[in-house]
Amino acid sequence: MKETFFIILVAIVLFGLTAIRYRRQIVAFLTFYKQLKAAGTNLREGGIADRQHKVKGIQLVRCSKCGKFVPESETINGGAKPVCRSGCALTNAA
Repeated sequence: MKETFFIILVAIVLFGLTAIRYRRQIVAFLTFYKQLKAAGTNLREGGIADRQHKVKGIQLVRCSKCGKFVPESETINGGAKPVCRSGCALTNAA
């Protein structure tokens, strides 16, 4: 029983020392494996080109006071005459 425990202990120590010595190669292999797995998933789901068409940009609108283009989420009165929140809305309130 002692001999078996000693052999297992030596094997674990050798495995640990080997893992420490080759840790960069192990990390590189794991990274490569994850990238291959992600590439396979992208191929099955239709690829990157299809996903890029689904992504929408930010809608810009022109401020009716200063004429700057600002994101629609940063405007007040988003209807016919949007006003930007940064400066025009403050001067309009005063």
